[in-house]
Amino acid sequence: MRMEIATERQGLAFQSIEYNGMSIRTLHVTNAYPCKGTPEYGVFVKEQIESLPETVQSSVVFINGREEGKKAYFSAISAIRGRMGECDVVHCHHAYSLFVAALAGVPGRKPIVLSFLNDWTYEVKGLRVEWIKQLACKLAVSLSSRVIFKSPVPAELKGNSKVLNLPNGVDSEFFQIMDRASAKAELGLSADVHYLLFVSSKNKFREQKRYDIFSSVVEKVRLDNPGMKIEELVMVGQERRKVPLMFAAASVHVLTSDYEGSPNSVKESLCCGTPVVARDVGNVRDMLADVPGSAVVADSDPVQIANAVASVLSQRVPAERIREAFLATGITRTRIAQRLTGIYAELAGKSHELQPPGDATMTGEAP
Repeated sequence: MRMEIATERQGLAFQSIEYNGMSIRTLHVTNAYPCKGTPEYGVFVKEQIESLPETVQSSVVFINGREEGKKAYFSAISAIRGRMGECDVVHCHHAYSLFVAALAGVPGRKPIVLSFLNDWTYEVKGLRVEWIKQLACKLAVSLSSRVIFKSPVPAELKGNSKVLNLPNGVDSEFFQIMDRASAKAELGLSADVHYLLFVSSKNKFREQKRYDIFSSVVEKVRLDNPGMKIEELVMVGQERRKVPLMFAAASVHVLTSDYEGSPNSVKESLCCGTPVVARDVGNVRDMLADVPGSAVVADSDPVQIANAVASVLSQRVPAERIREAFLATGITRTRIAQRLTGIYAELAGKSHELQPPGDATMTGEAP
């Protein structure tokens, strides 16, 4: 798979790749993608694209609204129009990316895959009125050929044949079990401290992530367990090579978000054998259902979350058991890439040319 990043200032063309007689050309439109200064921002989009096989040729239009503001969305219209004729399928990552593609005239001319990156109307949280949020999300769905939710499919869309649940897969080769003491030493952390890990892709005080709850949880665990050294470990804007080290160094990853889609930090933590305590958001409950030594808390109460963290710390479940149980869910990059390729091929009219593995059949729910 060859990938190119396109903007309105770059005249990048597709270079077709033939593989087993098939080539699918995809154009990805996304408002979340790593760039200079924010290597972690939207890295899950980049890694999903990179995980696609050589049957898929990808080009990316990145809408850098974080640095360029709203004008980036309008500038992207011409970039999309310039590349639309060169692709078989357009994949929009986030509803706002879909609306830009619509303004570029994609609906009706090319099949569209839309990935919601958050739970339903949280996708358009910038809109203040609930009925407008509902209308915007329903419009996005109506304009798309296939709609992917990372979290469980909303109740109002159950039974809709073009809607499916397909969370991002984790790179199980990159995220491996490591010796905790060695990871702490490499990061310059204290060997005798139990670190509780907080992860945010933008900044520590991002409202959605609720660092305020996390901080209260850390303090409560510390007060209730005077015989243990408890400290927070915050991962924000970390270079990718250090991310597995931070998961390995942590005793527990604590997710206190108000909402999520399918939080990648949970998958990465479990792949590293580090237990997770999380609020009941997105598809967290499904991911942790059969994972030992982890917990889902239905409440936002720091006391309840702290109690769950203390319980997990006392269980000392081996990292190998945690990783093995998570991998059994099948939420890995390879398997998700197989299913995504099947969706592209079907929409491009090339599904008859695919030779998919037996476990890559597309269904309404992810394996």
